[in-house]
Amino acid sequence: MTSTHRLRLCSLARLDRMHEALCREIDRLKQEVSDLEDECVTMATDEDSVLLSEFHGNYQLEIDRVEELIDATERKIEVLREKRELIEEVRQGRQLRDEQVRILGSEARVTLKDGIIFILILCVLTLLTVEVYNIGAPGSGAKVGLHVTDGQVDRIEILAGGEGYAQLNILIPPPLDGTPAFATASLENGVLTSCEIISPGSGYAPDAKVTLEASFPRSTLWLFWIADTICCLFFLLNFFFECRLARSKRWYWKRNWIDFVTSIPLPPLHLLLVGSGSMHGIHAGRVLRAIRILRAVRALRMFLFIWRGMDHLSSIMDVKLLKRSLMYALIAMFGGALLFMTLERIQDGDGSFPESLWWSFTTLVTGGFADIHNPSTMGGKILTVMLVIGGMVLVGVFTATLTSILVRDEEAWQQDGMEEQFRRMDRLEESISKIDQRLDEALGDKPPPGS
Repeated sequence: MTSTHRLRLCSLARLDRMHEALCREIDRLKQEVSDLEDECVTMATDEDSVLLSEFHGNYQLEIDRVEELIDATERKIEVLREKRELIEEVRQGRQLRDEQVRILGSEARVTLKDGIIFILILCVLTLLTVEVYNIGAPGSGAKVGLHVTDGQVDRIEILAGGEGYAQLNILIPPPLDGTPAFATASLENGVLTSCEIISPGSGYAPDAKVTLEASFPRSTLWLFWIADTICCLFFLLNFFFECRLARSKRWYWKRNWIDFVTSIPLPPLHLLLVGSGSMHGIHAGRVLRAIRILRAVRALRMFLFIWRGMDHLSSIMDVKLLKRSLMYALIAMFGGALLFMTLERIQDGDGSFPESLWWSFTTLVTGGFADIHNPSTMGGKILTVMLVIGGMVLVGVFTATLTSILVRDEEAWQQDGMEEQFRRMDRLEESISKIDQRLDEALGDKPPPGS
């Protein structure tokens, strides 16, 4: 496979000619496959002739030979298609880069722009992490106890008021079978003074847990939202700037659609509704706040740098299947973690995404999960079974592919040796045929005995 790095050294005109040459060759091979398939159909329907050939002592039907040629030609077409896609990717990227250099004036300015965008991505990821998990939120030391009567939360006892709080959320995990309870906290000079039960819920066990979560003041959350929106506007500006310069708009959207989706600023409904005093506002605020974690898909941009770096490895070994199995494993791991939080962790009161991600990784790779969390719901058990089976397949494919890469050189050497032996046998057969021919000629010149 042609290295992406070497292709980027080619001029745009040369890349165009390479792309056209590959297209012509693919069309020619497609026609060749079509002709061979017609030949196979003719052989299959012709009942009067069965062609049998010998190759190095092995007999083979002619129709089998033609089918092998079809398979070999289709493999060639697949390889050429991969090369064409790679050249198309480099060609479109090269054209886009050249257009940016033409507009901005120099290569250094384009590099500076890309560097600024990357720094802004890191800033947005940092803001999301801080806001979602309330990292560094002021306040600590508050403790409460939950009192349950007949399955309903009737009182929240304050064991310690703590200090320094700007905002405090009371999180009561929903029961396995029942309705969730909701409560709000009242603060005075940063100290927890009272807890008001909005909805007592139902179906709670006597030993139900409650979690206190310190949060940032609304003024700080507004600053987070403003900074996030400004960064997103820069992302959108860069997206449409590059999209306008791209030769193929379809290629650009297909390659960068995730950038567009994650660059759309979310409205601050989680701030407006919480301050409305409505219970529905609190629910919507929590839901929207949880949805904001989806903005973390911008981490895919960081992952793409590593992913594209594997193209350099492709120049010395075929890592396509390796990359594909790794991609599926990451999708399964993150998807399993999100489902696990919904089905299991939130019900236990410790719905941390890092813990859920660790559980998903352990289950997928090793199949060992019980030491972290043993699923108690039917959905959690089904998810565990799917992750264990999927992990067995993905780890097997990954290991087999890596092994095949490591032993490929030895297999190629053995195949080269066999081909060399076959060539020697062909030369020996040719030499023997020539000797037989000379003997026949020599014997033909002699008069028959007794003449």
